[in-house]
Amino acid sequence: MSSRVSQRHSSSSIPRSPDSILSSGGPDNGHSFGDGLGGGGGGGGGMSDLSLNLIDLELMHNFTTFAFNTLSTDPVVRQMWKVPVVKLALECDYVMRALLSVSALHLAHNRPEKRDFFISRALTYHQMASRTAMGLMGALDGENCEKLYLFSVLTIFFALACPRKSSDSLIMGESSFPDWMFLLRGTKSLLKLLQPQVYTGALLPMFNHGRERFMSSRDDSRVQADLLADLQRLVNKTCADPVLLPIYNRAIDELRRTLSVFLWDGGRGMDITDAFLWKYLMAEDFLPLLKVPGATQEAVAIFAHFCILLKRLENEWGGPRT
Repeated sequence: MSSRVSQRHSSSSIPRSPDSILSSGGPDNGHSFGDGLGGGGGGGGGMSDLSLNLIDLELMHNFTTFAFNTLSTDPVVRQMWKVPVVKLALECDYVMRALLSVSALHLAHNRPEKRDFFISRALTYHQMASRTAMGLMGALDGENCEKLYLFSVLTIFFALACPRKSSDSLIMGESSFPDWMFLLRGTKSLLKLLQPQVYTGALLPMFNHGRERFMSSRDDSRVQADLLADLQRLVNKTCADPVLLPIYNRAIDELRRTLSVFLWDGGRGMDITDAFLWKYLMAEDFLPLLKVPGATQEAVAIFAHFCILLKRLENEWGGPRT
C-alpha cells in the first residue's frame, strides 16, 4: 500500500513548470482563476476548487517579480504596483484580469518563442475586463472609482505594449483595446470622486508622484523653449479659428513642458506619468477634437508629436528597469 501511495504522490504532487504544462497540452482553460474571481465559485468546496491554473500563477509571478519594475521610474510607485495594487486586484476580477493582461504582454516582449500565446491570453483577459469595467463607468460611486481608476491606468500600459500592425495608427487606427482617450477623459470624473488632495488609499504613491512630476513641468528653468517652436509657428500661421487657436496653443505649450521634463537629463528621466499628465490636461478641450470626423490637420499634427513620446515609452516598456 505504501508503494501505491508513493506512486500517487510522485505523479500528482510534483510541481511542473508552466512551460511543461504548455508543451504537454495540460490544463490551460484560463478559467480556474477567473471563475473564482467572478464569484461564481461561491463556497463550493469541491475538487474543482483545488485546481491550479499555472498560467495565471506564472503571470502573477512575472508581474510581482519583473513587470512591476517597468511601470515607473519611482521606487515608491514600483512598490505600490508590487504589493498594494496586487491586493486590490485580488478583490476585483476586472482589475485582476487587466493586471494579468499587462503581465502577459510583458512576457510576450521577453519570451518571443511564446509571443503569440501570451498576446492571445492578454487580449482575452483584457477584453473580459473591459466589458465589466465599461459597464461600471456610467455609474461611478465611492465604492468602485478607485478600482476603475486603477483599471484605466493598467489599460494605458496595455495599450502601449499591445502589438499593432504596421498599418495601424496611434491616432486613428483600429485596435484591440478600448478607446484610451475615452478612458482618460473618464479619469477626470474618477479623480473628482477620489479627491487626490485628501486621498490616503493604496494608490497614494501614484498621486504623489504625479503631483511631483506636474510641479517639475511648471519649473520654467527646465522648459526647452525651442521644442515644438516650428510646429507652433505653423499652427498659428494656418489656423484662423479664434476658438480653436487658443486650444492648439495650450496643447503645444503643455506638450513642450511635458517633453522638457521627459527629456531632462538626457532622457534618463522618462516616466509614463508625464504622458498621463498631458492627456489628462487635454482631456476636455483638445482630445475630443481628434474624434470629430475630419479632424483638423492642426489637431492631428499636434497629437502626432505626442505620439513620438509614446513611441519612446513603447520601446522602454518591454525591458526591466534597473
